[in-house]
Amino acid sequence: MADEGAGVQEAKVPERVVDGKPTLYCFETCPFCWKVRSLLSWKGVDFSKVEVDPMKKKELKWSDWSAVPVYVEADGTQVNDSNPILHWVNSNHTGGTPFPRAGEDESQDKWMDFSGDVLGKSIVAVIYSSYGDSRKALAYVSEVESFSRWQAFQAKWLGGFIMRMVGKSRAKMFELPPEENLEFQLDHLSSALAGDFMGGEVPNGADFANYGILRAMQGLRGFPIVEAHGSIGPWFQRMKSTSGV
Repeated sequence: MADEGAGVQEAKVPERVVDGKPTLYCFETCPFCWKVRSLLSWKGVDFSKVEVDPMKKKELKWSDWSAVPVYVEADGTQVNDSNPILHWVNSNHTGGTPFPRAGEDESQDKWMDFSGDVLGKSIVAVIYSSYGDSRKALAYVSEVESFSRWQAFQAKWLGGFIMRMVGKSRAKMFELPPEENLEFQLDHLSSALAGDFMGGEVPNGADFANYGILRAMQGLRGFPIVEAHGSIGPWFQRMKSTSGV
């Protein structure tokens, strides 16, 4: 079930559109943002990306919803939360093959929920297993031109400490140690495959939802577990090739 405030918002915010394009407010390493980015890429949507300061989120001060991703359509329609954004983009943009709407495919809905409720928490426990790993995951902030040196310093060093604490709390949600749990969850996820993809011959919402979560791990701790998995590794490569990101 979506959190309160998720989904399409009644009030439009055309002033938050950048360069007249659909605009995604996100973190570079946010797994939930990668869900949306992969679908936008697959559909060939030309969009603007606003990098949000992970510490102060000043780029989202205008919104009552402070979690990324936030998507603003070219006409100013605001959509909050990754799965509602996936469904919005699927329904409102051409390109690719449309997948079922929310509530139309029980299996797709189940595995889209799994992406956030289980897989997203599982990878956080792995990526942020140590303070050093946490700093590595946040090192990208130094390359964001719109961030000051102080912003980047805070995000990397203080943010690394905070995310290490988040990683520890996520790890406590599962019985297995983080990396063993990730492998266990990948085994479970593989049961969703209905051919090359969870959608069969073409990806559906569950493919983009779970691919985005795992795509955020690329280059970080735990990603070799994804690459080496007998079913999910090849599926991941198919999704990477198909989505283009």
